[in-house]
Amino acid sequence: MSKFTCSCQKLSDGIDSLCLCLAGALFVVNLFAVMLGVFSRFYRPPMWTLDLAKITLVWLVMLAAAPALKRGEHMALFILVNKLPPHLRRFVKWIRVTIFFSVLALMVTLGTLYAMKMQIFTVRTLGISKTIPLLAIPVGLGLMMIEYTLQQFIAFGDTDESNELSCEK
Repeated sequence: MSKFTCSCQKLSDGIDSLCLCLAGALFVVNLFAVMLGVFSRFYRPPMWTLDLAKITLVWLVMLAAAPALKRGEHMALFILVNKLPPHLRRFVKWIRVTIFFSVLALMVTLGTLYAMKMQIFTVRTLGISKTIPLLAIPVGLGLMMIEYTLQQFIAFGDTDESNELSCEK
């Protein structure tokens, strides 16, 4: 692997680890909020537990989306693509990459614009701006876009040269 491919692989692994650690921490917070709401249901439960659970769940899912994309755990159909001749298969894969990247870029842009528009509103029970929960979409999809781009560079680097050099971990 080339130095660039190794750098892409290390950056991808770092993003993967960071996302999974943050998602794990948010899972613990989510579990705490839900359990607190359930166990205190009959004794005047705190009003903020439901909002905290919803916000942490959205952030948890969006942060875990990038590692899921890297591992190929998102739904995809390869039956028809794998049956195509090699030149058509490359063309379809190129179209798929272009469309997927374009949709991610569009969603990051629109998600950021919407989150910024909502900064004047607050989540009353938590006393935070609505921008914080809404930024989960552009942040999560932005991480997916970065991860997807890195995976394309890694795949291109694997086929570009012989694998004499391997990335040291």
